[in-house]
Amino acid sequence: MQVIGSKKLTEQELSIRIYSDGFSFSTPGSSKEVTARRDESLVEALEEAFKQSALLRPDYDEVNIYADYPSTRIPLDEFRSEEARSLYCLTFGEDSLTGMNMHYEMLPALEVIEVFVIDAQIEELILRHYPHASIHCYFGQLMNRMFAFEKRHNDEVRRLYAHFNGRQLFVFSYDKGRLSFANSFETNNLNNEVYFLLYVWKQLGMRQRKDECVIIGDDPDLRDELRKYILNIQCV
Repeated sequence: MQVIGSKKLTEQELSIRIYSDGFSFSTPGSSKEVTARRDESLVEALEEAFKQSALLRPDYDEVNIYADYPSTRIPLDEFRSEEARSLYCLTFGEDSLTGMNMHYEMLPALEVIEVFVIDAQIEELILRHYPHASIHCYFGQLMNRMFAFEKRHNDEVRRLYAHFNGRQLFVFSYDKGRLSFANSFETNNLNNEVYFLLYVWKQLGMRQRKDECVIIGDDPDLRDELRKYILNIQCV
């Protein structure tokens, strides 16, 4: 999935997605992925990309950075900015903030605040090239996008959404127009992906014959394996 924002990008807009081991850069017409070698850091890989990639030219009108790091969500009416750090550490541990900058982003349609982190050196390097860049949580923007998809369906079907990025499985669901569940699971094999999905499916009381699992992105292996257990599966 190339672009996850809510509006269509023009050629003067750039999307940068940051993974734990690399990056992807995209405009509507082009994209490139960069994975750090074992002998180089993420910062070194990004510095090299800025020197070599024609996509990373300096004249974009808009640049959006999407941090693909663990995040947590707090109900809008319960969020206090001074408590964000403590809540994040409570979820992921103190070590999760080592070398990271913390950010939070309001998702008004979902009535939550997404609290997330981004590598401090990576953020500094990108902002050096693009001082006007906006920083977002990838998972938060993904939930925003699929909430619009959810609202287009005026039915009683409940949907469990799943996205696997090669490193972790992100699973979320809505109920009665509100976000009801969101969590990520570290995994590196198909069996674990299926296990986590079916566990959440059962915990949420999803109905095997009526409800639906929506797989985000092109993941035929996950789709085919889930069809052994779930009747209704859709890929978007």
